[in-house]
Amino acid sequence: MTLLGLLLVGVVGVWIWLETQPARDEAQARMALRKNVEVLRDRLGEAAADGSLPDTEIAQVFPPSKPGKGLVGVTRQGEAVTVVAEVLGQGSPRTFITVYHRMVTGCYAFEVPPPAPGASRPSIRELPQEACATAPAALPGSDRQDQQSHDPKIPMP
Repeated sequence: MTLLGLLLVGVVGVWIWLETQPARDEAQARMALRKNVEVLRDRLGEAAADGSLPDTEIAQVFPPSKPGKGLVGVTRQGEAVTVVAEVLGQGSPRTFITVYHRMVTGCYAFEVPPPAPGASRPSIRELPQEACATAPAALPGSDRQDQQSHDPKIPMP
């Protein structure tokens, strides 16, 4: 009887562990998403450190990574720049019959302040997913150094 009780506890424990695995995978993918956003903010800050931020440099910082679109739009207000991008977060691979990755995307606005001595690094705002879902990619392949681009579907403050 004790052996059957231990077997039942073991089966229930494994069942609970398997049922909660998707939530753990998603949490890990969201953590990777937050880390990717931080890395992109730092790279955007480095690109803007010289006092100019042409669209070609912005496009290099935000490459598309399926299913994330990458760069979605750029808005310039004076010397301040707001970049909207869809970023991908990917969890570690799981193998059970097939190999799969849990992936999540998020839409973010990176606000780069005007160049000034002691200027702060870019700030980040999370946007609703719809802000990135309806906007086409704005800049890949642009030849102009300082193209003005704005998608009116993306609400900017």
